[in-house]
Amino acid sequence: MRIIIIGGGIGGLATYHALQKSLPSSTIIDVFEAHPSALTTNGLIGGGLSFAPNGQRALSSISPSALSYIHARGYAHPKVTFRNSYGGMVCQMPFGSKEKYSFDQFMCPRAVIHEALLLEDNMDERVNWNKRVKRVYETADSVKVEFDDGTIEVCDLLIGSDGARSVCRNALYGEEYASQYDGMTGVGGFIPIPSLSPSIQEGIQKEPQAIIISQNGTFGLSKCSHPSDPIQRVLWFCSFEISPPPSRTSPPIEHLEGLLARYGDWKSPYDPSPSTGLVREVLTKACEDGNNKWLILPRWFTPILPHWTSLHGLSETGSDGVATGSGRIILLGDSVHSMPPDGAQGVSCAVEDALALALILKRYPKVTTEEIKNVARAYEDIRKYRVNKILAEAKGRADRKREGSYLSLKIRETAMYILSWLPEGFLNDEVFGHDVEAEVVKYFA
Repeated sequence: MRIIIIGGGIGGLATYHALQKSLPSSTIIDVFEAHPSALTTNGLIGGGLSFAPNGQRALSSISPSALSYIHARGYAHPKVTFRNSYGGMVCQMPFGSKEKYSFDQFMCPRAVIHEALLLEDNMDERVNWNKRVKRVYETADSVKVEFDDGTIEVCDLLIGSDGARSVCRNALYGEEYASQYDGMTGVGGFIPIPSLSPSIQEGIQKEPQAIIISQNGTFGLSKCSHPSDPIQRVLWFCSFEISPPPSRTSPPIEHLEGLLARYGDWKSPYDPSPSTGLVREVLTKACEDGNNKWLILPRWFTPILPHWTSLHGLSETGSDGVATGSGRIILLGDSVHSMPPDGAQGVSCAVEDALALALILKRYPKVTTEEIKNVARAYEDIRKYRVNKILAEAKGRADRKREGSYLSLKIRETAMYILSWLPEGFLNDEVFGHDVEAEVVKYFA
């Protein structure tokens, strides 16, 4: 059996390792990535992220060594402090603790997770780099992948993990369910903590992750370095409503005036002086110092898809005129559920997808046409409802960050304060307590 994975990002690499661990050694697994090198992919893969307990639990089943690599390069933060733009405390919210879920919520650069999966099994040499997909289509008994360079690869099963603008998804839907810009853009980056004023450094130590909420956006700071790291860094991030989205390649200094107009007067208990607030200093340093990494991330999301596999049919481009849809094309990660970062579940859900698919395939060693259909059915049954619910919640959180009235902000603050007093399990068990292995066993039982 030959399996092709399209996409060498976090989802694609996690899938490779999960399949290698679960399937017979005779299985051929190839990864194709459009970017020319691992360095290029790693450099474009994004800013910081919260790696949730459920995602870590799934990765611990796929590659314990990769998870150890991540744990040695990030910061555990089991609670988040929320403040208003006047510096007042709104609440402190539990956000996934090791005592409750065996893993703490973990903040790190997204590139660290990618590096961990690249180093495992020497993936840099195994990935077919610089292979951009032009078209994916099913035949009666196989899947064909046509690349921009004219070459064609044939496989028994194709796994599409090629991101929000997925070519593999087009085989199922064409442009009907293309990813959409949701009108919100995130901006952020990393700053060395020692470069900030002493009062700000003190605030970061007291509140390692703090988010300021207001009527016209959010602004946050989070430690993202392991305590043993000699260069301690803080991740800063903000999000606001803007259309069209700004260019991702525009120089930071071009955005400083606009960011200061939006956030510059926001207050914090740790402001260096009455005239220079924490937010103003962080933004100025981030924009003016060319050594501080800077990212502009317009938010693309995938509408909730009716199905995740080709079992239910194909688009005109996804069929050669013979196939009626046999489940040989399977989507995972951002290609099927690209979601706003507000749910802090994008990477975790992709890793869960990878593990679930590998465990399902393990139960069908012959991989006949009928078995592939069973794999596709089981994958959708196990994953669709859970992820669609998380996707809807993440979209709701993003929408609540749009510009609104003073009354809507106060209602939101009151609701958050009440929720912060509820037991952690009530808030987080459904998402953070999820165990993919147990779910697969339960499904087949």
